[in-house]
Amino acid sequence: MNLSQLYYFRKLAEIEHYGKASKELFITQPSLSNAIGNLERELGVQLFERVGRNVRLTSYGAEFNKHICRALSEVDKAVNLMKLYSSGLIGEIRIGTVISIQRTFLPQLLNGFRESFGDGIVFDIHQGTTYECVRGLRDGKLDIAFCGRLPNEPDLVFTPMLTQNLVIGVHTSHPLAERETVSMRELVNYDVVSYRSESYVHQRLDGLFAKWGVAAKEGFNDEISAMSLVMAEKSVVALMLNTFDDVFGDGFVNIPIEELSEPYHAIYLVHKGNVARNSAAEQLIEYATGTAEWDGSTPVLEDDM
Repeated sequence: MNLSQLYYFRKLAEIEHYGKASKELFITQPSLSNAIGNLERELGVQLFERVGRNVRLTSYGAEFNKHICRALSEVDKAVNLMKLYSSGLIGEIRIGTVISIQRTFLPQLLNGFRESFGDGIVFDIHQGTTYECVRGLRDGKLDIAFCGRLPNEPDLVFTPMLTQNLVIGVHTSHPLAERETVSMRELVNYDVVSYRSESYVHQRLDGLFAKWGVAAKEGFNDEISAMSLVMAEKSVVALMLNTFDDVFGDGFVNIPIEELSEPYHAIYLVHKGNVARNSAAEQLIEYATGTAEWDGSTPVLEDDM
């Protein structure tokens, strides 16, 4: 048995006529008949039966065809992928992203993608909130996005990529700065600031603040702004996502929260399901999914959204 026989079988199963199938395969009709006959003898079953001048699959043939079509589809995909590796992709990919992954995760992902598929790809990157990214996907202005997960979006596919923990950020002169951990109970005694109401994360924190009686003021939309606020107003405590593993500003420190040691928030790769995209965008989706940092953890409030 060889691949040629399997491709011949698939084509004959599709067209159900030896003469027409052999023309599309660019082989003679006797060659096709011999290939199918050899395949049937090797398998020990009859795959086709005559119906007038045509043929049709037997029950064995129909079962065989179901599996062979799936297998050959994967073979075709693998061959096309290798061709892309050798020749390089071209095209533009419109990417929406939240700001928190633009220092490390997203640049590393896109650089790795370019190294694999060449420099013929143009990344058109649009920074925005989760709401703006999802709206861009719905409106067809973005091909993919990296952001949070919104409920009631049946047309979008959300693939988890990485998780982020909730921490507090303070100035090194703050009374809490030397602590290894901080309890939510303690924060009622401090001047706490957090995300503004237009931020996606703000909506997820309302219940947390109510549970612990923390009266947090709105002060920033992203973590970089939070750090700037802490540096300018040394008495405040910023309750924020920990996205500063690679950045340590002089005078700034983040501290884990005892009650929130588990991942609190997730970043997803988001795209529309069952829509046509260019090859570059499709390949980036597959590449990103294969390099996800997701460890299987479930963010604390993910089910409450």
